[in-house]
Amino acid sequence: MQPRHKKAIRAVARTILSSALFALATISFSSNAAIISSSYGNAVHVDLSITSNVGNVVTAIASSTIKLAHTSGNAPENYLQTRTVAGGSANSSGSFGTPIDVTQFDASASTAIIEGESQSSLTSFVLANFFTSGRGTVNDLSLNLFSDLLGVSGFLTLSADVLSTWSRIEGSATSGSNASLSSAGSSDIVDLEVGLWGNSVKATALENQSLFAGLNIADFGLGIFVNEVERTCSDSTCTESRNAVRVSFEDFSLNALYDALFPTGTPLNGPVLSLTNNPIVNGEIILASSFATTSSSTEVNAPSTFALFLLAVGLLSARRFNKHCRFNR
Repeated sequence: MQPRHKKAIRAVARTILSSALFALATISFSSNAAIISSSYGNAVHVDLSITSNVGNVVTAIASSTIKLAHTSGNAPENYLQTRTVAGGSANSSGSFGTPIDVTQFDASASTAIIEGESQSSLTSFVLANFFTSGRGTVNDLSLNLFSDLLGVSGFLTLSADVLSTWSRIEGSATSGSNASLSSAGSSDIVDLEVGLWGNSVKATALENQSLFAGLNIADFGLGIFVNEVERTCSDSTCTESRNAVRVSFEDFSLNALYDALFPTGTPLNGPVLSLTNNPIVNGEIILASSFATTSSSTEVNAPSTFALFLLAVGLLSARRFNKHCRFNR
């Protein structure tokens, strides 16, 4: 074989090898990129607005939007985020959400913390096993809702030693962009007591509780939920979310609920309420929430197909070159 043929063969070999390596790398990256995850952990979430409705004239009274100890992340880039606020530090910063709520933490307790955490081990080069999780924690909490606004304590109170939720999605990579997914979350709710104008309930960790249903509070646009859990898993997507406590308001009238609980002409067992501005509340308060989701694609995307095309072209060129060499011997 002539020297120039040897040089040409080496050049073609290098082309084939480069094409193959590029194809494999692109296939690997493309398939792994098709598995994505995200999560968040949140200790306290407040999003409320209060308006006055007198004579069909709506006037803003107060509003509050708070995310306390909030963390979040997206994969395929592994991450770990944690935010912790000690109870004493939370107190020293003053009450938040005023005049909507007065929230206190037991500064003397070493466990008085509010914390959010989000984490994922999913990377661009997917391991055989990976996970994505979110966690929200509130310890030693005492909440007295709307006490500043109403000028009287006891409309809605909440106390708990521990409120914590953990949402986690686990995955096991199989082939290509496929993954076997499952959820593995949990909730920790200790000594939770909720009071509503003289009515009190001690809640447990039972999933998806709706409190004070006997008082028909939903008819007035008020909802108080404990250990809300929502999970959905299919062949390609798995999601889990948890709220230790969620209080929701939908055009909620304080006056209307008060009149229903303490009708005129009956012995007054509740606080004296005189709200001439007829406050209407919308929004929600969420304590110790977490979320995690993972999705995998079963389709071969364009970069992978293009890489295979380059590999095929390289092999075809090598075959034609070999035929040419045999013909010219």
